[in-house]
Amino acid sequence: MYKQNDQKNNKSPYYYLSAYRSHLMGFAILWVVWFHSRVYLNFFSVSLLNNFFSFVKTIGYGGVDVFLLVSGMGIYNSLEKNEISKYIRNRIKRIMPVWWTYLIICILLGHFVFNINFSKMEIIGFATYTGYWLDMSNQGNWYVYAIILFYLISPIFYSLLKNSKNKLTMVTLLVTIAIIVSVAFWESSKLIVFSRVPIYIIGMYVFTLKDFSISKKHWFGMLAFFIFGIALLFVFIVYFYDYLWSYGLWWYPFITLAPTLSLLVTKGFDIMHKRFNYLLSVLSILGKSSLEILLVSDAMFNNFKNINITIVSENLTNLFIVLISIIVGILFHFLLDFIIMQQEVILKRQSG
Repeated sequence: MYKQNDQKNNKSPYYYLSAYRSHLMGFAILWVVWFHSRVYLNFFSVSLLNNFFSFVKTIGYGGVDVFLLVSGMGIYNSLEKNEISKYIRNRIKRIMPVWWTYLIICILLGHFVFNINFSKMEIIGFATYTGYWLDMSNQGNWYVYAIILFYLISPIFYSLLKNSKNKLTMVTLLVTIAIIVSVAFWESSKLIVFSRVPIYIIGMYVFTLKDFSISKKHWFGMLAFFIFGIALLFVFIVYFYDYLWSYGLWWYPFITLAPTLSLLVTKGFDIMHKRFNYLLSVLSILGKSSLEILLVSDAMFNNFKNINITIVSENLTNLFIVLISIIVGILFHFLLDFIIMQQEVILKRQSG
């Protein structure tokens, strides 16, 4: 069905997205943090450049779609290697320590610094990943609730793709059904989650393309799809702005944009990795810490506005918040990893 993959010339989509997974996630988290921030690159003398950077910032939420694409691929790999019970344990091990630590920090900072008091039900909803779905307040970032849902339904998608003789037909069917289901959530705040299911499914499908070689013709095709998605998104933003949220016009174009952008970016990484190894190393660290950076930056952006501090200018103040969020997120990730590793060492010694 697929051409034999030639590692020296034409590589597979799976190769690019797996070899540069953490680097791509680093790129994506920077884009998302910029989108959420109030940092604007509007100081160029050429207005076209200002407009370009303004547009790139406006669509920075697309970094989440990149996360979901990569997550879908990784989850297919996890289900391929592990039984369901171990798969669930691995997912819990990745999310729960970060999320519960984040919850404790939010409660403490809310009570002692930002004058935010969590009710008992809000804490329960936060801790059990149900608060967002029950429309409770003080529930943290929606992305974690979405990814937990996707983890739960992934075995179904995996089984259908795994057992399908024609995987392209199956993924097309699943994506079509997911889009139709998401229509039921038009004019609902939950559309931000359900409109992203197609991208996650496409990510799972990418894992099955290990032996598919991307030729020059495919790259030109991807570039055309990318330009089409950007053009569609631009038209929506300019002419249908009032409908963006209610009908998913923010997110549906990324069904074509997320896969094509991710492959084009990782292709760039593959070309530049020898000359710009240090830059890619930084992106990799950011990618590995992306969940923590997302949570920290979300809390910082939501609460720092209550503190009346200005550093030279508003733009520099906002840039300072971004940098602090990234640094704290990285420290949060590696500190938590260190604690978990120490606990595992202690448990092994005790069991031995």
